[in-house]
Amino acid sequence: MKSIKYILGAAGMLFVSSCGSDFLDKVPEGSYVEDNYYASDDAVAAATGPLYNRAWFDFNQRSINPMGSARANDVYSPYNFKSFTLFTVDALDSDLSSAWTGIFSVVTMANAALENIETKCLPEVSEKARLQGKAEARLMRACAYYYAVHIWGSVILFENNKDVVDHPVRPRHYEEDVFEFIIRDLEFAAKYLPETPAATGRATCWSAKAMLAKTYLARSGWGKSTRDQEDLDKCKELCLDVIENSGSVLMENYHDLFKYRHNNNIECLLALQWYASADGPWYVKNALLSDLCADSKMIGGFGAWSALRAGADMLMQYRYKNQVTGKYEWEEIRRDATFCTPGAHYDYICIADGGYTYDGEEAIIKKGVPGGPDDDNDGFVSDMNSPLNTYIVRLADIYLTYTEACLGNNASVSGDDIRYFNAVRRRAGIKEATSVTLDDLIREHRVEFSMEYQNWYYLVDLYKWQPEKMLAYFNNQYRGYTYEKIEIGPKQEISFVTKPENSWQTYEETEFGKLVVPEVIANVTDNNMFFPYPESDVIQNPLLKAEPEHYNFQN
Repeated sequence: MKSIKYILGAAGMLFVSSCGSDFLDKVPEGSYVEDNYYASDDAVAAATGPLYNRAWFDFNQRSINPMGSARANDVYSPYNFKSFTLFTVDALDSDLSSAWTGIFSVVTMANAALENIETKCLPEVSEKARLQGKAEARLMRACAYYYAVHIWGSVILFENNKDVVDHPVRPRHYEEDVFEFIIRDLEFAAKYLPETPAATGRATCWSAKAMLAKTYLARSGWGKSTRDQEDLDKCKELCLDVIENSGSVLMENYHDLFKYRHNNNIECLLALQWYASADGPWYVKNALLSDLCADSKMIGGFGAWSALRAGADMLMQYRYKNQVTGKYEWEEIRRDATFCTPGAHYDYICIADGGYTYDGEEAIIKKGVPGGPDDDNDGFVSDMNSPLNTYIVRLADIYLTYTEACLGNNASVSGDDIRYFNAVRRRAGIKEATSVTLDDLIREHRVEFSMEYQNWYYLVDLYKWQPEKMLAYFNNQYRGYTYEKIEIGPKQEISFVTKPENSWQTYEETEFGKLVVPEVIANVTDNNMFFPYPESDVIQNPLLKAEPEHYNFQN
């Protein structure tokens, strides 16, 4: 458990961010290990600020993309995260280890905040501030465990950092207990977080309720052949509460969701908050930019070295069936907001040059690439530094979650139950559905949230409910297949075209054109759906390989 010990040591040095409405706009400064630090409501608010950035830095910097997007087959490259797409990740993988470290960094920092609020607050601190600070910490801890159970299944639950340091060899806990732990944290957060953010970017009770709805939907079918109706009903109730009472609405323009000016927009329910400026500590920045961007011109000439391209299977998802005509059609809005395809034009990138038109032959990543420092970004773009927040949950997710809860164990759903599903479609500029199946939801979820690092966790939920269906789905995804060139037709149809000079390669004919066959064909089984535990941690804690145990809930 060496890495957990390391995290726990680091957690003792949480950093204080400034409080007030701009608490996330300033560089964290100083430490708060002194017993008299928690002397005011503002001090407690400042103490939880790092839970929105510093705590998540390790996970966001390296692991969030291969875990949530490459694994889901959103993107592929023979050079980056190949093993994640092809299901060949082993226990020595550095990105796997980074994910473990990153997840438990959040847990330990949340635990540290909870302990400090409980034991170090002076009498001047109000009960409201104490409860709200605890609620923020428990919300972030719940989010960390939500990712963890989808990545590894059974994981170690703990609430006391010192106990882990003193007793590092400890068992995993059953997945059902992990879900119960998450639900308890989120229920507390929903009870004590405010309805409106205490400062821009701060979590609200709606943040917790949104995550709670997703958790109930996940648990409803987890390890069951039939989804649990009580969990489905609870999910629907929470979704409707968020939809009807939070004040959150869908952004009108899908592209706007991924612009710096629209951080913390009206659709956002919870997001990681990154320090935008080039100065300040490394560990509070969104360092993903260079790993996402393939063309330095898009970001003002700064470093861009991404070799990632839209997965062939992902590009196929932009075709959908018009249920009225029975014909297949293609969508453009979400595709171009997510990937640059040949000829795509962006008037909000390279503004001084009249916009940016992608002249490449492949499909490079657009989502998460905000343009250069002068493209309405207040100068806040530099090498490995994006001013964009990282979404954890937004309202469109709750719209689709509600639809799926209404679907439940049925083959299809229609009428009023799909009104929010169609709202997501209307925003995307595509035809509304007359009925919705699970396959429709899978496609819609993948397209709506591609490259937001969430799709894999959604697909894991479905695997735990319908393993045979999802294994077949994964094994028919053209994982690892590449394309030499994309052509966009007059109706936005995508076709894969080969280059004559590369005729020596092995190709497979599809209805979309020729794809280059990979040397290794992905084989997705029950044995490799979940990731292995990092080898270094198994050596330190052999109980990671033992049977899990039940968690001893204290209350």
